Amino acid sequence: MDRSPTLDDKTDELYDNAEIAHHGSLYENASSPDSGVHPNLTDPVEQARQEEEWKRELAEVEEDIQTLRQTLSTKIRRTQDLKQKLGITPLQEFQHDLQSGLKTVTESGVVQKTQEKIVELNSTIQHSDVYVLNI
Repeated sequence: MDRSPTLDDKTDELYDNAEIAHHGSLYENASSPDSGVHPNLTDPVEQARQEEEWKRELAEVEEDIQTLRQTLSTKIRRTQDLKQKLGITPLQEFQHDLQSGLKTVTESGVVQKTQEKIVELNSTIQHSDVYVLNI
């Protein structure tokens, strides 16, 4: 039975790719600002210290992300509760979003220019000799 790749699988893949790049078996010059390979860290002790610092920072960032997700989830539940108390239904929200979207599209520069060109083309056609003769 196939299973979907998990975040851990993707993380392992990232680390595997970094190892390949680090050892140079795939890339001749694998160092770049985003590659994680830093050629100036030739000292193994310094490299290990730097990797530990990055792991610590990664753990802090992941913890921050989890906190933000929890905060967002709480705020979404509160929003839903307030909307329910105000009698705002999902259908009303959908209608409002649809109306807002249509308004944004119709007021966009592209639509305005297209409408102007259609009016101009219609006028040109109506004033042409061929159009006047066929009426």
